[in-house]
Amino acid sequence: MSSIIKLLERMGQESGLTESAIEFETAITESNLNEQLKQTMLNRDIVALEKALDICPDVVCVLLPADEEEGEGNEEKPSEDKIKISAQA
Repeated sequence: MSSIIKLLERMGQESGLTESAIEFETAITESNLNEQLKQTMLNRDIVALEKALDICPDVVCVLLPADEEEGEGNEEKPSEDKIKISAQA
């Protein structure tokens, strides 16, 4: 597992590996990966790579509003007819 991590890290650091097909293939064939992972990387098959590494690519986040506490909604609000507006000239 550490070999694939090191290769992916190297690919992230050296932009030439992802831009040049020859350098990309050379880096993969010279790596210590097993043949299945090498072939998956050479084919750029992301789904097969996720399965081979047994990773979960989907991250889900859900936010729910908080429930109102008892008493919060029962506060008395001044009615419109009781509000007094004063203006000074």
